[in-house]
Amino acid sequence: QLEREREEQAMRARQENFEILRRAEDTSLIANTHIFKCPICFDDISPGNGVILRECLHSFCKDCLQGAVVHNEEAELRCPYQDNDYACNASLQDREIKALVEVSVYEKHLQRSLVTAESQERNSFHCKTNDCPGWCIYEDLVNFFSCPVCKKENCLTCKAIHEGMNCKEYQEDLRIRSSNDKAAKQTNKMLKELLKKGDAMKCPKCEVVVQKKDGCDWIKCSICKTEICWVTKGPRWGPLGVGDISGGCRCRVEGKPCHENCNNCH
Repeated sequence: QLEREREEQAMRARQENFEILRRAEDTSLIANTHIFKCPICFDDISPGNGVILRECLHSFCKDCLQGAVVHNEEAELRCPYQDNDYACNASLQDREIKALVEVSVYEKHLQRSLVTAESQERNSFHCKTNDCPGWCIYEDLVNFFSCPVCKKENCLTCKAIHEGMNCKEYQEDLRIRSSNDKAAKQTNKMLKELLKKGDAMKCPKCEVVVQKKDGCDWIKCSICKTEICWVTKGPRWGPLGVGDISGGCRCRVEGKPCHENCNNCH
């Protein structure tokens, strides 16, 4: 009987602990239940007036955490706890930030975080529609980005929106308009500079301007679908197509790279 009572008592304790955890999970902010000294303002914070961060369990008063949100300039909001020997690297959860500040402050934080994330991401592309906030992180084999904000389709090869025209038609139209159109002239000048610096090249088959978006030396023309070797500036394969090593760059034939600068990734 005594053993049974102990088991029932332990079961009730586990159930109570589970309910406490469940309620905490459903709550945006976890309030303190004991008095503590805020490590930022050094005030004594009474129960219910402070916040315990979920990720690291450091405690702060609400005013100090609100100030941290307002003055944060990074994509993530880090826990502000630090002393002479330690600085916390944990991050505040999005729901914690949202519950701490007003909607307008939270939206500013989101926008600031997005701008910072975009500027720090190597493979980011911003929509070419004027004043559109849409952007993406692209993969090497993707040539088009359909903006979820303005619904326009951006060409990653030309770095432009040219609906109704393929890349070759757009670049030819750009060349013709560049004599009179200032914007077209600037874009055409940019393409020429990319070619001159080696950041872009003309497809060896259709001559449309293509760019390498990442580190791989294998690229594919978005118009004629020719596979191209970036370092040799020629076709990857021979005239018979994929697998034809009689022509092309002959990379890895007999275990040798196609060029001394080849990254050996194609």
